[in-house]
Order: sequence, then structure tokens, then C-alpha cells
Amino acid sequence: MLLIILPIMLKQLNTWVWTRITNTWQVCFGLFKVMIPALIVVKILEITGIFGPIARAFGPVMELANLPGEAGLAWVTGMLSNMYGGLVVSAGMVESLGLNTAQITTLGCMLLISHSLPVEITVAAKAGVKPWFLIPFRLITGLVFGIILGQFFKLTGLLQTTPVVLWSSPEQGAGLLSWGIGTGRSLLTVFVVVLIILAIMDILARIGVMQLLKKNLRPIFQPMGIGDEASSITVIGLILGLSYGGGIIIQEARKGSIPKRQVLSAVSFMSICHAVIEDTLLVGSLGVSAIAALPGRLVYSWIVMFLILMVLRRLPERIINRLA
Repeated sequence: MLLIILPIMLKQLNTWVWTRITNTWQVCFGLFKVMIPALIVVKILEITGIFGPIARAFGPVMELANLPGEAGLAWVTGMLSNMYGGLVVSAGMVESLGLNTAQITTLGCMLLISHSLPVEITVAAKAGVKPWFLIPFRLITGLVFGIILGQFFKLTGLLQTTPVVLWSSPEQGAGLLSWGIGTGRSLLTVFVVVLIILAIMDILARIGVMQLLKKNLRPIFQPMGIGDEASSITVIGLILGLSYGGGIIIQEARKGSIPKRQVLSAVSFMSICHAVIEDTLLVGSLGVSAIAALPGRLVYSWIVMFLILMVLRRLPERIINRLA
């Protein structure tokens, strides 16, 4: 009996594995078409030195968050490149600008919300949410979070200590060959992670966990306009990052299985609150307060989305179609 059943099981397993690989390639192919051009544009901006003038224009804005104007360079670098680029510049400013823990927490939390815009905004656009909405949305929400934290720390006198900076990274401005190799490794990592995600999602769906997850998350997500259709994908983006959750939501949005209002809400939420484990650890090693970076960011994002939903509910469908 075992000799009969075993070949059938192996054939089914082989079919299941190749189906997951095929589905992963379909997700990543659409995602890579978005990511690669955006990464190239960012590299060109870095080579041409255009970050500096843009950063100087943000100087007066940073003062609203109780930060020196020079900190605008770190925020702009993170926005136009990625979290790592922003952290490199931030780490170098701690000593030179004499930033205290409150200020580095404020700057780190602004980076958590507003980073990697060229790549992540393009991914979100492919999912159906318009860049002209998401770009100011992420800029404003990042700045407002910084202002709230900066003024709170100023008024309360909390975290006025010297930050403990553990974070370090390779020198920025790597040559094209090193950049190309690093980018290739990153894309391969994305493929592997998406493959694992899709496999786990399929297994969890088969044993009923996904349905249970949707039920338990409904009270949290519904006030933000995220229904059952988009809840599991939102969890992926929340934990792992917009690139992973976004890649999958692109596929689902194109199928039409998620209503446009939910796509708008889910992508907006993932835009300002994603990769909560990885990014929190990264900024934590820069001396950022964990309370502000994790529960503070989650609560702030929930409140923002709740207020956004209040507006979206009053908008006619034709306006929603222009946004998503």
C-alpha cells in the first residue's frame, strides 16, 4: 500500500512546489519591473549629487520637529534611497550635531514612515494607488509624527540623554559593480521571501488559520477601512515590508478580488506602517526609543487611517477611482 501511496504523494508535492514557484515568479516579475527602474533612478540621483540641494530645502521644516536643519539631509537621503541610507547619514550626525536620544528618536521615527519613496511609491502605484496621493501622504504623515514627537519630548524633557549608537554599515557611494551585485542579491532575497510567504499562506489557508486570522484582526482593521479581503495581505506588509505585501497585493488588485476602497486603505496603511520588526530593530540600534518606534508608530498609524477613513466614507466613488 505504501509503495502505491508514496509516488502519488511525491507527485502531488512536486506539483504543489512548482505551482508555488510559478506563482512566485508571476508576483516577482511584476514587482521587479517596478523596483529595478526605480533603483536605477535612485543610483543616478546619488551619483549626480542631487540629494544635497533637496535636503537643504527641508532645513526649515526639520526645525518644526525640534531638529537642526542639517538633519534634513538624513531624512531626504532615507526618502530618496532607503532606510539604510538614511541611517548611515543619521549615525554620522549624532556626534557632529550633538543629537540627544529624543532628537534621534524623532528623526528615526520620521524615517520609519517616509523612506524608500521611489521604490515603494512605484510598487503602490502598480497596486492601483496613485502617486500624487501617496507622496504627499507619506511626507505629511512622516513630518507630523516628527513634530508630535519633537514637541512632546521638548515639553516633557524626556530622553534628553546621549543616545547609544550601535548601528554601523558599509560606506555609502559604492561603485557600480558593488551596487549591481548588492541589488541582485536583494532581488534574489525578495524572490525567496515571497516564495516562502506564498507557501505559508497556502498552508495556513488549507488548515483554516487564515480565516481565523481574518476574524481576529477584523476589529482592528475595520476602523481603518481594511476588510477581510485585504487583511491577510496587510499583515504580511505590516510584518515583512511593503515590497513583499505590495507585490502580492498588486496581483490581487489586478484580479479585482479586493475592492478599490480596501486597496486604498490597505496600501495607505502599509505605506506608513510596514516591516515593523526589521525597521524597529534597525532604528533601535541607532538609539531610537523602542516605545516610540513600535507601539507609538502603530498607534499613530491606526489613528491616521481611522481619520482617513472618516474622509473616504464621505467621498463619492468617482473620487475613489481617481485615488486608486
